Amino acid sequence: METTDLVSVTLRDAEDPKSESNDDDDDDDKLTEEFKKEKLEDLKRKAFYSVLLAFRAETLTIGNKRTHLIEKLMKELNISQETRISFDDNIQENLIAHQQSVISKFKEAEPKPLTISDKTPPLVPTYVATLGSSWGRVNNPHALVGRRVRLRMCCEDEFEDFVVKEYNAKDEMHGLENVDSNAMEMDDELSWVDVREVPPEDIIWRDGEAPYF
Repeated sequence: METTDLVSVTLRDAEDPKSESNDDDDDDDKLTEEFKKEKLEDLKRKAFYSVLLAFRAETLTIGNKRTHLIEKLMKELNISQETRISFDDNIQENLIAHQQSVISKFKEAEPKPLTISDKTPPLVPTYVATLGSSWGRVNNPHALVGRRVRLRMCCEDEFEDFVVKEYNAKDEMHGLENVDSNAMEMDDELSWVDVREVPPEDIIWRDGEAPYF
C-alpha cells in the first residue's frame, strides 16, 4: 500500500463517528454496571440490617442458632465484621433512645397525686349551696350519704339515678355519683349539689322518706 493510501485510510477512520460512539457506549455500560453493583450492595446491607433489627427488637441476647444464621448471612451477602459491629451499635443506640422515649411518655401520662386544691369539688351552678339553709327533717346531712336519688338536672328533661357518695361540710354540698341504669355501673366523677336547692319536682328520694327541706 502506498503512503498516500495509508494516510487516506487513517483519516477516514478518524472521521468515522462509529468508532467514537462505540467508546461512549462502553463507558455507559461500565457506569451502568457500577451503579447496579452499588445498588445491589446497598440492598444487601439494608437486608442484613433489617434482620439484625428484628432479632434485637425481639430480644437483646442472640442465641447460638441465630448467631450461626447471622454469620451465614454475612458470608452470603458479603457483609464485613466492621459493618456488622457498626449496625449493632446503631441498633442498640436506637433501641435505648426508643425505650427512654416510651418511659418518658408513660411518666407524663401517669395521673398526678391530688393536692388539697385539686380535691375541691366542682360545683353545679344551678343548685349551689345557700349557707344557713335548713336541713329539714335531716338532723345530720351526713346521714344522706348512701341514699339513692333520682334527679333532673337543670335544662334536662329526663331524670337520672344517683347515689349520694360524700358530704362536704365546708360547702354544705353532697357529691352525687351517677348510676348507669343499663349496666348498673357508677361513674367515678361526682356532681356536687346542694340538694336543699333542688326544686321538689326535680328530685325523687328513694330508699326511705324524703328529707322535706
